[in-house]
Amino acid sequence: MLPSEFQHLVQKFLDDSITGEELERFRQWVLEERAVDVQEAVIEAVLQKSNYPGEMPADKQAVFTYILEEANRRTATPSRVKMVRMRRWWAAAAVLLLLGTGLYFLTRQKAPVKIAARPGNIIRPGREGAILTLADGSQVVLDSLKNGVITQQGNTDVKLRNGQLLYNSRDGSASPSLAYNTVATPRGRQFQVILPDGTTVWLNAASSIRYPVAFPEGERNVVITGEAYFEVAADARKPFTVKTDKGTAIEVLGTSFNVNAYTDESALRATLLQGKILVKAATGNKVLLPGQQAVVAQSITVDAHANTGQAIAWKNGIFNFQQAPLEVVMRQIARWYDVEVVYEKNIPAITFGGEMGRDLELKDVLEFLQESGVHFKLSGRKLTVMP
Repeated sequence: MLPSEFQHLVQKFLDDSITGEELERFRQWVLEERAVDVQEAVIEAVLQKSNYPGEMPADKQAVFTYILEEANRRTATPSRVKMVRMRRWWAAAAVLLLLGTGLYFLTRQKAPVKIAARPGNIIRPGREGAILTLADGSQVVLDSLKNGVITQQGNTDVKLRNGQLLYNSRDGSASPSLAYNTVATPRGRQFQVILPDGTTVWLNAASSIRYPVAFPEGERNVVITGEAYFEVAADARKPFTVKTDKGTAIEVLGTSFNVNAYTDESALRATLLQGKILVKAATGNKVLLPGQQAVVAQSITVDAHANTGQAIAWKNGIFNFQQAPLEVVMRQIARWYDVEVVYEKNIPAITFGGEMGRDLELKDVLEFLQESGVHFKLSGRKLTVMP
């Protein structure tokens, strides 16, 4: 039996009267670990509503596909069972969330086409892990260390706690000299760091962050490469600045935002979820409000209605391929599965849609993608894209 408050939210979700705040509460409720039965009840309620295909607004599409993927991830155990359940959920999603002419939704209504690969060539998804470079240049591989203090940097203990790296000053004072650490994730790894000021940073694959062991008076400056999501600890006396190797800086006081600054992407993208940030680039400055995204390329522009769920999908364990060109999708796959992607001919002009978990083996992801008409050949860690 669903709680009455949640039943009310489900009904509002179905009749399109749910507010933005209620939609967020609805999403959080459904995604709680204890709510597997609730997830399935929501899916069934949506599927049973008559005349619903094609009517779901974009924000509800994102929530519902996320629910589908989370329900599949949490209820499936053996890989074979998982794929059977996933086909069922995605077949349902295909009915509800078609994206229109020229876009491909990731359905499983047909028998999968086998991926050309060597026998036994299984490539598993990425996982938690990173390399910590200390102030003296020595390195610590964090993948398999146990909880506890792993080193000292001046007056600060560097600890590992349940997959998070954090810093504790032993006497409450900063070190006399400014010492820097760097956490870097190779391809196929992601990691979480709690900075000395309490700011939490999630690093995507092939990314890094450089920061002082103790922030000096009056400022908090860090430098990133790749992609990172920040939840900045508020401190009006110490503005927080994120610098990138693309020459762009992001200034904040206390906020949540994502920065995609991979050098192989066409533009840097800063997406704001909460608070306010100032994006400073060589071509100009832009102030962002929640729900906006700055795109920095030859010029700097602002998307006032950004898909924030897509921007941070990686942090939540999801591939979000909504309106994503093939080359963008393949760059994400290359980083997460640590494979080299090559194209047999020109890059096919294909745009995808939908979502899937980042916990799938590579072959399972490729079987979804090839429903669009593109094909793959896997040899070792070299993935060839064929028309």
